[in-house]
Amino acid sequence: MTGIIVCGHGHFAKGLTSALHLIMGEQDNYIAVDFPSGDTKTELEKNIYRAVAQLSRSENILIMCDLLSGSPFNTAIMLAMKNPNIHVIYGTNLGMLIETVLKRNNQASIEELIDTAISTGKQQIGIFEVPEDTEEDSFDE
Repeated sequence: MTGIIVCGHGHFAKGLTSALHLIMGEQDNYIAVDFPSGDTKTELEKNIYRAVAQLSRSENILIMCDLLSGSPFNTAIMLAMKNPNIHVIYGTNLGMLIETVLKRNNQASIEELIDTAISTGKQQIGIFEVPEDTEEDSFDE
C-alpha cells in the first residue's frame, strides 16, 4: 500500500486530516506533518524525514503539500530527488485527498493515485452560480 504524507504551513495537514477522519475514519499508512509558526526549517525537515522513515515499508510514498515552492514542498522534493519511490503533489485540497485515499485503499497504482489527485483537485475548484430561474424568496417558506 502506498504511504501518504500530508504536509503544509501552520496546521494545514492536521486540519485536512481531521476532516478526512471525520468523513472516512482513521487511515493506515497516513501521516500529517504540520509546519506551525515558530518551527524552523530544520524542525520541518526532521518531521518530514521521520514520517518518511515511518512509511519506509510502503512500496511508494505520496507526499501531498499545500503549495508550490513553500518549505514543506521544497523539503519533500529534496527527498523525492534522492528516492524514486517518493512522489510529491502540491495544491492539496480536501476533495483530492479523499479521492486519493479512496483509490489508494482500493490498491491503485502510484500513477493512478497521482492522476486521481490532480484531476480531482482541479474539479474541486469553482464558483457556485445561482441559476437564473431560481426565485429569490425560495428560502423564506
